[in-house]
Amino acid sequence: MAITNPERVGRGLDLLKQGLAPFVERELKTKYGQNWLTEVKAIIRDRKIGNAKDPLGDVAVLLLVMDKAWGAVFGNILAKSDRTIAIELVEIRNRWAHQESFSGDDTYRALDSSGRLLTAISAEQADEV
Repeated sequence: MAITNPERVGRGLDLLKQGLAPFVERELKTKYGQNWLTEVKAIIRDRKIGNAKDPLGDVAVLLLVMDKAWGAVFGNILAKSDRTIAIELVEIRNRWAHQESFSGDDTYRALDSSGRLLTAISAEQADEV
């Protein structure tokens, strides 16, 4: 059975989630201490994403938190181009979640962007993407 482009994108997003989650949590804890989860919940409060038991278990939440907390948390660690990639990945994730099709070029771009963001945070998943 062949792997379709949406499956490849989904696998890339899974690897992105695995690599981003510890990084995002660590940086939020560094900035906000024990209140880090309160900050996450404030960011996602009016959105229909995430899981109350494991809010950082959703790549959509991770990317949204990175974007919304960029200035306070991630802007001193990552380049502006990394924020652009994170925002692009939000759109990719949304297209994937709504079962839109991905051309070969779109798939390559999605995987490349995932790999670039993972490389920027030195996540081991970058090589696998």
